Amino acid sequence: MPSTSPLPPVPGPARTIVQALVATLAIVASLVLGGGASAAPVVGSRTGNTGATARGLSGTSARPLASTLGPASTPRPGAAAYGMGRGDRAAGDHWLYYLPVFWTTTPPTSDPSTGVQDAVDAADSYFHDATDGAVGAHLGWVENWQRIYLTSSEASSCDTRAIYREATKLFEGGGDEFDHLVVVLPGYSACGWTDVEFSGPTSGGYGLTITNGPVDNTWVAEWALLFNSGVTSTGSLDCRSGSTPVPLSGDCTKRIGNNPWDPASEHPYGEVGNPIASTLWEFGVLPDGTYPSVAVGTPRTITLQRLGAGSGMRGFYFDIAGYRYHVDYRAAVGLDSWIDNRTYASATGTRTDPGGGVTVHRQSLTDGVWARTVLDFHPESRSAQDTERHPGLDAGESYTSPDGYWKLSVSSETASSATVELSFPALQKVSRWSGSDRYGASAAISARSFDPGVAVAYVASGNVYTDALSGAPVAGMTRGPILLTKSDSVPDPIAAELRRLKPRKVVIFGGTATIQDGVEAALASITSAPVERWSGADRFSTSAQISQNTYSPGVDTVYVASGRVFTDALSGAPVAGKTRGPVLLVDTNSLPSSIATELGRLHPRRIVIFGGTSTITTSVESALHAYAATVERWSGPDRFTTSTAITSQSYAPGVGTVYIASGRVYTDALSGAPVAGMTGGPVLLVDTTKLPDAVATELARLTPSRIVVLGGENTISYGVQAAVAPYVR
Repeated sequence: MPSTSPLPPVPGPARTIVQALVATLAIVASLVLGGGASAAPVVGSRTGNTGATARGLSGTSARPLASTLGPASTPRPGAAAYGMGRGDRAAGDHWLYYLPVFWTTTPPTSDPSTGVQDAVDAADSYFHDATDGAVGAHLGWVENWQRIYLTSSEASSCDTRAIYREATKLFEGGGDEFDHLVVVLPGYSACGWTDVEFSGPTSGGYGLTITNGPVDNTWVAEWALLFNSGVTSTGSLDCRSGSTPVPLSGDCTKRIGNNPWDPASEHPYGEVGNPIASTLWEFGVLPDGTYPSVAVGTPRTITLQRLGAGSGMRGFYFDIAGYRYHVDYRAAVGLDSWIDNRTYASATGTRTDPGGGVTVHRQSLTDGVWARTVLDFHPESRSAQDTERHPGLDAGESYTSPDGYWKLSVSSETASSATVELSFPALQKVSRWSGSDRYGASAAISARSFDPGVAVAYVASGNVYTDALSGAPVAGMTRGPILLTKSDSVPDPIAAELRRLKPRKVVIFGGTATIQDGVEAALASITSAPVERWSGADRFSTSAQISQNTYSPGVDTVYVASGRVFTDALSGAPVAGKTRGPVLLVDTNSLPSSIATELGRLHPRRIVIFGGTSTITTSVESALHAYAATVERWSGPDRFTTSTAITSQSYAPGVGTVYIASGRVYTDALSGAPVAGMTGGPVLLVDTTKLPDAVATELARLTPSRIVVLGGENTISYGVQAAVAPYVR
């Protein structure tokens, strides 16, 4: 068996593979199939290679294939968000069933089977070498031309939905995810294309491919196996800064299918090397451990084995700012021997360049176009027909993305491996405390801030925020964490954090409507500590109860926040914790009787209202004058400027740490507020993807020595994290 199978140049203008996959899924989802069982089955020749047992789809006892073609398959894990087809469905022998069809009155004179066996054998040889023997390709069926019947409009438009509808009437059969039906057209000009139109999986697990014209090409078989198994397309990325070619910029053009570095492309040089690592991972050949996801934010050094290696880490990927970046290493060995010795023509003349190195493919996570495009780290001016010949980074080279989010450096490389350093320059000046969800984030914030043996651990609802708003200053003042829980169970990360903390006491904020008795019992079991519950009949009386259990009469300042709108208290709670004053919740238009009673008991010198008149009306403000000599209001026109109004009244320039929390998602700030109160740092609110101008101005005034972002990327984007970095002194 030969070690490689060079592919002929792609005939005609190649269709983009991303269009291929999307088109298949759309077409299959909308197919209206005719009756498949009524027609006589086609019985064709069935041949296999490399000793495999030949088989076909024909058989009257089998389920009609037409009945299996319905809606598009449910995306496998990750596919909905990322277009990643990971399904562990590739290993084994794949069978390609060729069905030649025509719709004219005269059958084509050509022999549709010519060269097909050789093409499939070549594909088998290639996949055997590229997957270390895990995948085989076999020809299951080649038949003479079979007529299908289309309406005149369907024929004139080369209606692929109609072609599949009629083609599936020709036979009966059954199969699985290792079966690939290739519907072959004789080269109809009405179609406007002369190669693979689309390819992809169906709901029944079958792969469907349609091609128009010559089928004696290995790439037809390769693409059928790849894309019918859920692999997404690849291409190249042509980026400019003005007229200057650059690896990345805001002005980039995708050239889908024009990528010599992956068989999920057109092979513009007629060569085929190793599949890139992400293709093998999607194909189900690489185990997860050899192609891991790398967390963003922490620098690390990673050694990659070359593509084609039989073991070790073959690559990795990381997600940042709406993109997934796939990283691997290729050297001029084995299937990739061709990359270092090819002469090619460019706009600057004839060149002979190496093509190896550490390569990066970028994939959008947001625009619905799943194509992975190779970044060209050695860009040059070129004509439209030219493509990247040396996109990889070599030893001693590095690249930093224009936004500064990531940097990749290659410290060494050999014929077998390369060592790369991945860092995040714009993000490393700013810490991020986050978890997989609100409970994981709560546990992470606590773990970063509190040592085992705390006097009190406070537990609040992760779904009802009001109790934690009044509890946060208490927790900050007494140097204990607020941990969020579900109403009916203690989340695993919270249970683990409580075991680490070993608190001497646990206090639950809120009644049994928000945190059930079963959770209270579970907390006692987890910690072996006494558990108390501080609650009232409603959110206002719970607020009063928390205050009553903590503060003595004669406090200097009482802080008043809305019990309906939570954002103002998020920035206010750390101030209250720092100044040892309670936060009491009021209604928008009224002063609850429980709060009035508590204010009478506390007898403060001053009352500070957090928020504008839309959240706490002037009538409530007037009522508060009965309980203190001074009533102030700290507010702004929106939640973000209110946040800065609160911090500007409370913190001098040169603070140690500023905590950045979401003004849209409140849970992370609830756990962060006690930490901020304990450390004397403010909490500033930002939008999910934008640093508000007022907050930027306040950061410039505060000049913190450290900034901590509370929450994950979905809550506060990496763009915001990078935007606050310049304000760290």
